[in-house]
Amino acid sequence: MTVPDRAPVDPVAVTPPEEEPGRPGIVTAAVVVWTVLGVLMVGTAVLFAVGLVFGTLDPTTEPIAVVAAMIVLAAAGVGTVVGARRLRDHSRAAWIGLTVLGAVLGVVGLVQVTFLGVGGVWFVAFAAGAVLLHLPAARAWFGRSA
Repeated sequence: MTVPDRAPVDPVAVTPPEEEPGRPGIVTAAVVVWTVLGVLMVGTAVLFAVGLVFGTLDPTTEPIAVVAAMIVLAAAGVGTVVGARRLRDHSRAAWIGLTVLGAVLGVVGLVQVTFLGVGGVWFVAFAAGAVLLHLPAARAWFGRSA
């Protein structure tokens, strides 16, 4: 009696599952990017407040404009951090909201770079955040929540 060199392979046992359990790594990367962007927006609002309090702003800038920018930045930053947190929980609404925010701020950043020559990092960061949410693994993961 001879023993075969290899045991027979059961094709069903070695086939990987169709779905990986848990969140794809690309979604985790998007959560990190969006959280950092949200914190940076809130931090920028705080820096504007410090400049307003200590009078280190450009003298041609109206204080009401700085206050308005602080409010918008702080609100957008907090909303971004909340949205990033909800992305982890498979929220399709957060996925859509951050996609829109990334597209709008990416375009605004592109216009700023084009006409003022500053702000390029923001443009790239917001565009990257929106793109990460639409890579195939992320789209499939958010598509399953509907």
